[in-house]
This record gives sequence, structure tokens and C-alpha cells, in this order.
Amino acid sequence: MTTSPRPTRESRQEQTREAIRHAAIALFVDHGFDAVAVADIAERAGVSRSTFFRHFPDKADVLFHDDSGSHLLLARAIAGAARSRAPLGDSLRACLEVLHSALLVLADTKAIQAIRYPALEQLIASTPQLQACSLVKERGYTDVMVEALIDQGAEPLIARQAGHVATACYDSGYTEAFHDPEQLSDAVDRAFRRLFALA
Repeated sequence: MTTSPRPTRESRQEQTREAIRHAAIALFVDHGFDAVAVADIAERAGVSRSTFFRHFPDKADVLFHDDSGSHLLLARAIAGAARSRAPLGDSLRACLEVLHSALLVLADTKAIQAIRYPALEQLIASTPQLQACSLVKERGYTDVMVEALIDQGAEPLIARQAGHVATACYDSGYTEAFHDPEQLSDAVDRAFRRLFALA
């Protein structure tokens, strides 16, 4: 008889993080973000407060915990898309084409997350504090795009312009697909194609 492999420390930590996240989202949806305390989330997840704080700095961060992984995914996607074009130099078009490809990769990942947590986006959209957090997080993605383009030889000013324009295209697609996350990649793609049609 075969036995299942014992979970690694990393997998146990990820299971704990997911349990906390599930508990937090359920409580936020049922009671509202402001009415839920960290102690409530910890109790619902079956962990201590200290365990909660080992994984998340505050209750809002529970909803945005995947940023570091998504930043890495985006930077790698940009490097891959730019490989045949680098150095990007002062070509805004080339930078936007690279970001177009990379953001479709990110959109696929974000769509999976939205399907997995169907109430999450609505929760963020209806909570002012979470909207503010989301805007800060969005700035982080723009910064990742800019830095990754510069790494691929883009001039800093062009990289920043491309990063902000690409963020606007992603936001447009996100708004279009808000109630149907499976369409996020197609909506982002359309936003970029409308932009390219202007050139």
C-alpha cells in the first residue's frame, strides 16, 4: 500500500494562508470589512492571532497577498516578450507590444483568482478602504512594468509612459469584464488593439 507524501513546510504554510484567506473573505462578505476583526478571522480559520500576523500584516492585506508572485510573473513575462526586441530603446510601440503580451499572461492568472473567489472583486469595489489599497497595489504593478522595460533597454521616460498607458488598457479590460472574469484576457486584448488601431 502506498502512502501520500507528507506535506512540506511550505505547503503547510500555504494551506494556512489559504484557510485564513477563505475565512476572511467569508466574514467580510457576511458582515462587511469594517465589522470584522483579525481575531474573528483567526478564530474562523482555526489559527491564533500570532499565526495570522506571521502570514499577513493586516486584514486588508489578506485580499492582496498574491502581489509578490504576480509581480514576479509579470516581470518574467515582460522579459520573455522583449527577448526578440531588446534593447527597446525609445520605441513606445515596441514597449506597448511587450506589455500587451505580458499583461495577457497576468490577466489569465487574475481571471482564475476571480473565478476562485467570486465575491472578492465586488467586496473590493464596494469598500472605500479596499479601493484605496487596490490603487496602491495597482501603482506597484505599473512600477514593475516600468522597471522591467528599463531592464530590457527601454529609455526611462518611454518605459514610464508605456507603463501608465498599459495600466489604463488593463483597467479598461478589467472594467469591461468585471462581471465575467473569464473574459478578462479578451477584454484586455481588445483595449490594447483599440490603442494600436490609433497609430
